[in-house]
Amino acid sequence: MYPLVVTLYCLLSTSLFAQTPVDSSRIHAEKMNKIFQEEVIPYLESRDSTPDWATFGKHLISLYGDTGEEVLLMSQTIYSMQREDWANFSSAIIPYAKKYGNTIPAKQRHAFSQYISRNAQLLYQSGRREEGIRWQILALPLAEETEHAGMLDTIEKMKRGE
Repeated sequence: MYPLVVTLYCLLSTSLFAQTPVDSSRIHAEKMNKIFQEEVIPYLESRDSTPDWATFGKHLISLYGDTGEEVLLMSQTIYSMQREDWANFSSAIIPYAKKYGNTIPAKQRHAFSQYISRNAQLLYQSGRREEGIRWQILALPLAEETEHAGMLDTIEKMKRGE
């Protein structure tokens, strides 16, 4: 599926999804990629089960500070999204978006929006209507502007019970 391909590609190379960066952004993206390559990939490859994000997060933050936390939240968000693990995605995307939302590359934000929207619709269809509506609303600011009208229409239909 397209969103999962996008997120996998994004996870492997954050700098490819960034807009043309200024020098400090480029340096930051390179540092994130280095942390991802040297820390996250080996950690995930060594796991037979779901990663212990709390323990791994302490490790990354102790070594890399705020950048380590950003890599952790990005990795946890994308990892959960790829595995369609809604609960872990939800617990990761909120702090990630709150703290780093302004710097998340557009293509990554759009992929998150598509995933959130799809899962919001599944929640709604499964009878968890209020939760589905809430998540559909949260997907809106992450979406491409061209999708806003359709998403607003979907939200209104959900509110009307359609």
